[in-house]
Amino acid sequence: MENKQTKSHQQQVALVAGATGFVGRFLIAELLKRGHHVFALLRNPIQQQAILEQWLSLKQVSIQRLSFIQGDVTKPRLGMSEQDWEKLSSVNTLYNSSALFAWNLSMQQARAVNVDGALNLLRCVAQHCDLQRAVHVSGYMLTILSHLQQAGVCLEQPDRTNWSSVYQQLGAYEASKIEAHYAWIECAEKLSIDWTIIHPATVCGDALSGEIPHNQPIAQMIDLLKRRKMSAIPATPKHYLPLVSVDDLCQVMVRAATDLGLVNQSLLVASEQNIPLSELTQMIAQQLNVSAPKQHVPLVILRLILKWTWLAKQLEMSAEMLSFLRTEQLDLEPLKQFRQRWDIQTGNLADAITKTTDWMKQTTSTQIV
Repeated sequence: MENKQTKSHQQQVALVAGATGFVGRFLIAELLKRGHHVFALLRNPIQQQAILEQWLSLKQVSIQRLSFIQGDVTKPRLGMSEQDWEKLSSVNTLYNSSALFAWNLSMQQARAVNVDGALNLLRCVAQHCDLQRAVHVSGYMLTILSHLQQAGVCLEQPDRTNWSSVYQQLGAYEASKIEAHYAWIECAEKLSIDWTIIHPATVCGDALSGEIPHNQPIAQMIDLLKRRKMSAIPATPKHYLPLVSVDDLCQVMVRAATDLGLVNQSLLVASEQNIPLSELTQMIAQQLNVSAPKQHVPLVILRLILKWTWLAKQLEMSAEMLSFLRTEQLDLEPLKQFRQRWDIQTGNLADAITKTTDWMKQTTSTQIV
């Protein structure tokens, strides 16, 4: 029976930042399929609008309720005119799926988009729109408190964290996502805006097509196996990579934005199926018709090896990616309750991995960016 206290079917007028990114475009598709109005924030609409419209058309998603607006999260007022902001005045839901993702970024590069850009986006939208909920996409590493403490994050008072040290230890991408998490909450509360943070596991392709950009971590792993560049498994037999399919994630996100139980709360979104990395590589290799690596390299040894820049390039790996391999169980009870509340079925992770692998087999490096 529906819980009236925690469930709402509010009509969304959504602004999506990161609209042509992997999560962003699937999120827009899900919003449109649900009958919501969407404004897609684009840095280069002349090029990106046509690509996104074509992509949605191939997905047989109506674009009748989709509008486009030019903007950049790193610019003052997002680079928009007063007339642009008037067009967005009815926006009641903000989704921030924009992020600069790459290994070996500098602290300045990562912070400019993932921290300062995110806060600039939130402040501008709060000032000019009828904002009711601000949804920010973060990451599952934020739910592992022991990891955060070991990295030097001050959980009780995040603003007292020595962020330079955290960036040095974890790498700029992960550190910037952690810093942005706490900064988003602080900023939203100062603005008296209800917030929700989504912590997705590593995202794999959708259940139907397996579509995934080649720069995503799971795609990079598939590509290494495809080219027979992975000669050993970078972990112990107990390690696994938490995963979620992109369509599964976006179904949750759209409903989370109006869920009263998630006002000023975070939600971890991951598959309940934990596939050990050794089994995952075996599944992918079998689908690719290549031999799977059988030897394991302990992470502590691999981190030492990857300090050598030349060797890291030869292996096509970065030490930054190793922290995302985990052994502990993630707390998925809140997600289970949320799925029950909204009657969202869990997708089959093994099928999603198979489809993602097939996509990587059949495509080149040309992807939507």
